[in-house]
Amino acid sequence: MKLNNIINTIKFFPFYLLFAPFWFSNGVVDKFYGVFFGTYAGDSWAGWKEYIAGNWAKKPVTDFLLVPFFDYLFPVLMLLQILPFILLAVSFLKMEFMPGKSKLWLKAGILASLFVTSAMCFSQTLAGTSDVQYLFQFWGVSLLGFWYVENQEKALLNK
Repeated sequence: MKLNNIINTIKFFPFYLLFAPFWFSNGVVDKFYGVFFGTYAGDSWAGWKEYIAGNWAKKPVTDFLLVPFFDYLFPVLMLLQILPFILLAVSFLKMEFMPGKSKLWLKAGILASLFVTSAMCFSQTLAGTSDVQYLFQFWGVSLLGFWYVENQEKALLNK
């Protein structure tokens, strides 16, 4: 019984270990910190604009639909990429990894990851970039993660 309690306590930790560092690095550090505190040239506003809008400009549809709106879309992307980390941090601080606790914030964090990855996949697929390959993989991991947490929570709460 003791081992079962340990397993039920730690079985959600892999999601914190996967999603929180990923979005901390890609959202908080690369986007927010890089843009607002100018860590290095590639992570500045101009660096991201050159990279993202440069990829969009390679295809006529994204050049027409997305490039002119980069200055409006990029702040939204920054917020979307920070949101999963914030939600996961709240989940961890609320100790949602404990057995019998609702996983509301954890599911919200993984769902935010799924949503932002979907938005990024949308633009990168239209643009035909190589980034879409890892984004589709992360989308799949996010989808499976959400499904797993949802089913495990139901199983734990229905005991």
